[in-house]
Amino acid sequence: MAILTGINTCLRNSAGSWTFSRNKNTTIAMQKVEKKAVPVRSTKQMIRRMGWANIVAMWGSFTGNLKPSFERKGIRHSDFNAFMATNLDINNVYLKREEVRHNACVAAPYTMSQGSLPTIGVTMQNGGKMKSDISLGDLVIDSETTVGNFSKAVLDNNRDFVEGDQIIGFLVQQLSADENGTPKVRIEAGRVRLRVNSTRKLLDVVSEAMFSTMDGYLATKTSVNGGVAWIHSRIEKGKTKVSTQRLTVNNNVLSDYTSVSARTAAIESYGGVNKQDYLTPYDDEETESAQTNP
Repeated sequence: MAILTGINTCLRNSAGSWTFSRNKNTTIAMQKVEKKAVPVRSTKQMIRRMGWANIVAMWGSFTGNLKPSFERKGIRHSDFNAFMATNLDINNVYLKREEVRHNACVAAPYTMSQGSLPTIGVTMQNGGKMKSDISLGDLVIDSETTVGNFSKAVLDNNRDFVEGDQIIGFLVQQLSADENGTPKVRIEAGRVRLRVNSTRKLLDVVSEAMFSTMDGYLATKTSVNGGVAWIHSRIEKGKTKVSTQRLTVNNNVLSDYTSVSARTAAIESYGGVNKQDYLTPYDDEETESAQTNP
């Protein structure tokens, strides 16, 4: 507390961390004790927050190649907003604070696009290869296959495609943990527009990793450790239409980052829970008790 004289004797109310009051002809200044705000961290809040980091990391890994991927997003929303809102609380991956600091990312079955075109079906085959439901008839993709050959095979065998449409392939490879023990991904993307008169070699345009054949269907070249998605897009009345697609995942580390123990470790790395709603059911793996006075 301080007693002010001179020009300062007319001060009242507050300024910054100081509060001024008048007592007769004297002005008294008292400095407010600043308390550092501690954010509330309830179990529900922390579970939700822990789901954000990997979704953000996955979006960033595509370096802008997922635009425009959500047809029905609001006028004031971006594709990133839609990606976050769609995948939050659905496929939770839990990363510890140190892993986030080292740009960790785990391939999970996130929704990559939402639109009005029919979904491309994808199934995992024996050996880990991924096969789409895009029929190619008797076409076998090799180094001599042209974009025109591929386009004709797609158009002749799939009624949902028209010339000028585009097929985009995304291969998300889950890499071995780096020197910090951090999981990372590598994204490979390729797109081809259906043009029956094109003489360009298909494999000069896209990678055979995502544009190969299996039993007469578009498929991956080899087994996948990570995830795959093929997206169908079209320009219609000046707007981009897309198919609704989810990343089909075969990831040998995913379960390590989706378990209750992974969630608990992630929450603890951010300071843990400081507010517990006692009547909210907890996980069986956790043990909680409370002493009550008789």
